[in-house]
Amino acid sequence: MATSDLFKHQGDVFLSSHSPSKTSTCNSTASLTSTTTITPSSNGTKPHLRRAHSGSGPRPTGGTSTPPGTPPPPSSTAPVKLPPLLDLPPAGHNMDIYVSVACHPGHFVLQPWRDMYKLVVLMGEMILYYNTTEEKPLKVEKNQIYAAKVENNWHRVLVKGVLTNGLVSVYELDYGKHELVSGTQLRPLIQEFRQLPFQGITAQLAGVKPRQWSEEASIVFRNHVEKKPLVAQLEAVQEAHHPWDRKLTVFLVDTSQEERDIWVHDIMAEFADKLTKEV
Repeated sequence: MATSDLFKHQGDVFLSSHSPSKTSTCNSTASLTSTTTITPSSNGTKPHLRRAHSGSGPRPTGGTSTPPGTPPPPSSTAPVKLPPLLDLPPAGHNMDIYVSVACHPGHFVLQPWRDMYKLVVLMGEMILYYNTTEEKPLKVEKNQIYAAKVENNWHRVLVKGVLTNGLVSVYELDYGKHELVSGTQLRPLIQEFRQLPFQGITAQLAGVKPRQWSEEASIVFRNHVEKKPLVAQLEAVQEAHHPWDRKLTVFLVDTSQEERDIWVHDIMAEFADKLTKEV
């Protein structure tokens, strides 16, 4: 995606208040592939989200951001640190989200709409910076944070493994995708690009019993949620030492229909019951 395409997604996202060819890798037996990161809807319209329940929490609001530009190089003595944790609403409250990756109800990745435009700006700044920065020898280490070039875009990534053939397995911290890239495509993630919280957060669907989801069930789930703006009602947060290990339990609600809201766990529960009866 070219720099110009990135800023097509920066337009205003209008959220109404009403009650409730890249490859993505899902590390599970019910793994599926998905395509691209954030894309506009096929008809070019902006999403209009309703809330799942009236009065179920404050509406997410965006802030202002600095115009895109080339950040200065980091100080050689400044310690690098992780970005702050992503702010989440209290349990029982809603947030407008986008599902970037969906494997099955037990594993998907969501992004908050609230700061989506900040991520677009950040990626534009990373392109400007890294495409004009001289490549220097870099010792790549597992479980460390870097910038990685993936199909002409620069992403904030976690190194999952370093292979003997020069390839590196990375996890995109803002989109939840796994990629294999050449070690020469990695750069230090400078402090200026560690200010925005990592935007991708792993989640599981509330309202359904944990189970080994069949491929058919996983496809049904993916078709309902992947690459779609939805409302997530937070049930629980499983905290962790690292931000990429946090996991949410959420209800997902499709509010795009005029006549009614569609609760995804109801669809999956009916699907699970049907499979149980067939067995």
